Amino acid sequence: MAIDKKNSPGWYKVVVWIVLIVFVVGMAAGGLWQVFTGGLSGQDTSTSSSNTQSTSNQAAIDKTHQAQVTAALAALKAQPNDFTANKNVAQAYALWAQTLMDQNDSQSQAAAPARFKDAVPYLRKAYSLKPTDTSVANSYVLALAYSGDPTQALAVAREVTTKNPNDAEAWLNLGVLLANSDTQNAKADAIAALRTAIQKDTSGTLKATAQQEIDTLNKTQ
Repeated sequence: MAIDKKNSPGWYKVVVWIVLIVFVVGMAAGGLWQVFTGGLSGQDTSTSSSNTQSTSNQAAIDKTHQAQVTAALAALKAQPNDFTANKNVAQAYALWAQTLMDQNDSQSQAAAPARFKDAVPYLRKAYSLKPTDTSVANSYVLALAYSGDPTQALAVAREVTTKNPNDAEAWLNLGVLLANSDTQNAKADAIAALRTAIQKDTSGTLKATAQQEIDTLNKTQ
């Protein structure tokens, strides 16, 4: 999947469409979302009701997805070095994070990055077992980015393009991460990666997004 900047960390500046491969992602970096809380004194009824509802929603989501994670972890325990078992645990955590992010309240959204962070070690393991599986490779990059580690996400994104040089999505992710980094020659390298994404995109689904990124970069000083 490509990086979704609609609900992504603050260092993203323009929108990139979501591509579904293994799971859908969209995340805000930890610390950027503020949970509005306060004492009973001076707190209006609507805010109190909203906070109560948010807590209730998150508790229900956590209960449902924790059960799914527990089941996936049980399967992994029997086969700790199995590619699919590791991927399934990662997917369970990522779906949990996405469900939290889909809620229309900051409390649930603020809890989501931690679930992506939980997915990272299982994606790392699955990626090490099968680095040419593009869905896992790209999901690994995204989980790192959305759990608040863009530096490591960029490092892995570079590696993914060398191991999967014909995958347009990998090049798009690299381009987006470079465009929002402070690395040397970031702009030129980002444009080069995005142009490669366009060249590799045989399905035509990523071309418009990559070109939009290029146009935005060309407008900046």
